[in-house]
Order: sequence, then C-alpha cells, then structure tokens
Amino acid sequence: MLQDFLQGIKELVFPDNCLLCRHYLNSRHQQQLCPACLDAIRPNTPPFCLKCSRHLAGFNADGLCSSCIKTMYCFDAAWGACLYEDPLPVLVHAFKYHGKTSLRKTLSQLMITFIETYHIPLESFDMVLPIPLHPTRYRERGFNQAELLSQAISGHYELVHRTDILTRWKFTPSQTTGGAKQRWTNVSGAFRINHSLNVADKSVLIVDDLLTTAATAHAASSALKEAGAAYVGVLTLAITP
Repeated sequence: MLQDFLQGIKELVFPDNCLLCRHYLNSRHQQQLCPACLDAIRPNTPPFCLKCSRHLAGFNADGLCSSCIKTMYCFDAAWGACLYEDPLPVLVHAFKYHGKTSLRKTLSQLMITFIETYHIPLESFDMVLPIPLHPTRYRERGFNQAELLSQAISGHYELVHRTDILTRWKFTPSQTTGGAKQRWTNVSGAFRINHSLNVADKSVLIVDDLLTTAATAHAASSALKEAGAAYVGVLTLAITP
C-alpha cells in the first residue's frame, strides 16, 4: 500500500505523459513516448548508400550517394538508424539541450532495432567510442549525449566501451549553425587520440547522435586512422536525408 501511495504522489508531481503529445501513458515512467508518436519517427530504409547509409532515391553503378561520390571520407562505413525529420528533431533537442536524459532508453532502442533489422556487424568491432564533447561544452551541458547512446549500445552487445581514447581538444561552435563548409572548418583537427596503442590495428565503432555533412565523423575517423586504427565505422541515431 505504501508503494502504491508513493507512486500516486509521484504521478501527481511528475505525470507520466508522452514527451511529444502529452498523452497520459500509465507506464510508471518506463516509456517516454506513446505508440502513435513512436511510430511517427521515420526509420532509415534501403536502398542505402554503401558508404554512409543515406537512402538512395535510385540505384547507381557505384552504390553511393552524391556526397560520398564527391568526398573521400576517412571512415569505412556509417549507419544512421532514423531519418532526421519531425518529430525526431524535437526529441534530439530535448535530449541534448533540456536534460531529458531518460530519452536514451527510447533513442538507443531505435538504434538497436535498426542494427537487428539490417544485421549491422557490431560483433566485428573491438571497441565503441562516443564522439566526445570539448571539456567546456561538457561542463555547460553536464553530460555527453553521444556517450549515453554509446553506453547503451556497447552494453547491449557486450562490447568494450572507452571514453578516454578519442578526445576533443579544440573548442568549436555548435555544428547546428553555419553551412556545410563552415562545419568542415570547425572540426578540422579538432580530435586527438590518447593511448594510441589501444587502437592500432583495431576495428573501432564511433557513436554519435546525428550525421549531417559527416564532417565530425570524418575528423574523428581521420584521427583514429592516423593512430593506426584498421577500420572505423560510425553509428548514429539519425541521418539527414
């Protein structure tokens, strides 16, 4: 009876509502979205670009999107679980900038569903690394959203998770502002590797929340390749169409 009473008090103070439509969930805070809002999130679907996994409007001889044809990315492959279209940007913004860290459960499950559906070979990776925040940005935010996602993924697949190898030493403006050229300039040389012997000849999976121009993924992969990584994959929650 006491447990039920305390749960009732909790519901009064912190109602168990969908974060998007505010519909009452009655899930004892085990869910963050109602089924309708969850279904509104668009998964990334084939045909995929062989390099970055962007959805291809049609097949071509190379199997690559226009960006991957024009740009030699340092990562070997990238996978984005969902399309960065409404309502996902609202959730990502709440997750990153409004401290809704409980969303990591829902968002990481979207990534796991994509991995299972398309048989992404996570078992072939030796370790999982989150895209790091600059220490100043980390102090401002209090957490790294990429790290929360990478912890969930590595834990689910029992992979080694390291946060001390890939570091961001250069403070850069937010990648949500500025054009594509500015984003590439922002992150050029932004990452450094600690304990490079730990990545030499290894397969490394980088986890982040979003792939847009792929500038951040490219810069991080470049640092890992220079340190001797044999293969670098990138896994993100979302990818821009």
